[in-house]
Amino acid sequence: MADLRIGIDLMGSDRSPVLFFEAAIAATKEFSKVKWVVFLTQSVLDEIIFHSSLPLRKENLEFQVVADVIEMHEAPLVAIRQKKHSSLACGVKWLRKRSLDGFVSAGNTGALIAAAALSLPLLPGIKRPALLATLPTRKGSVAIIDVGGNVSCKAHDLAQFAQLGVAYQRCCKGLEQPRVGLLNIGVESKKGTSEVRQAYQLLQRMSQEGDIVFIGNVEGREVFQGVVDVLVTDGFTGNVLLKTSEGVSFFILQELHELLQQILPERRASILRHLHHQFDDEEYGGAIVCGVDYVIVKCHGQSSPKGLLRGIQEAVHLVQSGYPDRIKKQLMDRISYII
Repeated sequence: MADLRIGIDLMGSDRSPVLFFEAAIAATKEFSKVKWVVFLTQSVLDEIIFHSSLPLRKENLEFQVVADVIEMHEAPLVAIRQKKHSSLACGVKWLRKRSLDGFVSAGNTGALIAAAALSLPLLPGIKRPALLATLPTRKGSVAIIDVGGNVSCKAHDLAQFAQLGVAYQRCCKGLEQPRVGLLNIGVESKKGTSEVRQAYQLLQRMSQEGDIVFIGNVEGREVFQGVVDVLVTDGFTGNVLLKTSEGVSFFILQELHELLQQILPERRASILRHLHHQFDDEEYGGAIVCGVDYVIVKCHGQSSPKGLLRGIQEAVHLVQSGYPDRIKKQLMDRISYII
C-alpha cells in the first residue's frame, strides 16, 4: 500500500483544472498512504498556487509539469503523435514504465484509448481496448462495453468485448456465470447491421462451447430491468446509451426534487439521498479502459470534482484488489475460446 502510485490528469477536460484539483486534494486526504502524481501545465500550476486556498505541500503529492494538452476536439491519433509531452500521453508513458500503478483522466476519450492501444501491452487474446462502464438496474449493475472507445467495430471485436465484460463481472463482482446480451433494435437474430448479426452468431457459438452465457439480443428498454450482467455494443451506440441514460436520470431526479418538496423535510432528505446514490451518474465513478494490462479510469469530460474523485477512488480500489492480474487470469483460463 505504501508504494501505491496513482496518476491524475488535470488537463484536457471540459472543466477547469483548478476545479479538478479539489478532487486531487480530497484524494490525498482519503488515501494518505498513496503517492499521487498530478499531471498539469506550468500555467495551471501557477494558477493553483495563486488562487487556491487548498494545501499544496503534502508528502504524498507530486506535481509533474507537462508541455502540452490534448484538447477534446483534436483527432486522437494525430494528437497522440504530435503531442507526446501532453498530460495524457505522459500519464500513459509513466504507466508503461511502471512508474504508476493507475491513471485517471477526464480528457479526450479517443486519445486515451489510442495511447493505451499503441503504448501498453494488451491482455491475452485481446486486440482492441474498450471502455467499460457500469449502470444500475433492478437486479444489480450491468457492465456496458464499449461506451465510447471504439466507434466502429467488427463482429470479432464485439465478441472480445463480451469476454472482457464477463471477466470483469467475474473478478470484480463475483458473478460466476454473467449473462451476456447484445444491444440491438430487436430480439430476433436477423435484426441489426451485418456486423451485429455476425457477432450474434459468434456469441452464440461461444455460449454453446460453455465459455459465456449468451441470452441473445437485448433492446434498450430491457437494459435497466436487469436481464443481463454484460451488455455488448459498439462504442458509438454504447456512448449514446450511456449519455441518454444520464440525461434521463438527471431529468427524473430534478422532477422528483420538485415533487418531494411537499413531503416532510426529514423524510424528503432520506428519499433524496437514496435516489442520488442510485441514479446520480457521478456516484459510479468513471469507465474502465479494459483490455490493457494496467488500471486506467476515464471520467466524464464534464465531471465535477465529486465525479473525478469517484473515478480516483475506483482506480485505487482496482489496483488494491489486484484487478489487472485477476482479469488476466480470467482471460488466460479461457484463452481457447477467445476469437
